[in-house]
Amino acid sequence: MKNNKQKTIGKLIKEAQISFNAYIRERDKDKPCISSNEMCENKDCGHYYPTSTHSGLRFDEDNAHGESIRMNRFDESHLIGYGDNLKERIGIERFEALKQKAAEYKRNGYKWTRSELEEKIVYYKQKIKEL
Repeated sequence: MKNNKQKTIGKLIKEAQISFNAYIRERDKDKPCISSNEMCENKDCGHYYPTSTHSGLRFDEDNAHGESIRMNRFDESHLIGYGDNLKERIGIERFEALKQKAAEYKRNGYKWTRSELEEKIVYYKQKIKEL
């Protein structure tokens, strides 16, 4: 097995994403789906701003919430309910700050460093244990 110094940035991102997603699902297990506001058993870690265009928000806890698999993967309009419920869940001030960060990352992009990713992996594995 490779140690982190031998892993590519892409592999570290994937590993950090797995830990982060698991944390979000566990954190939100007793909350309703962020998009439909309905209780569901199996959830994805849904991102309001997608990781494909907003990499800097990939591990932002305000940008990621438990979302039903159906809404996250199969409902093209899920972000409408997500946005409305997100404002309620995190408050308008944090929602506006998230929007500002999203605009900055969309404009400038974001490059994760090896040390940032290694820290995220350890951090979210620890946060899961604390829940």
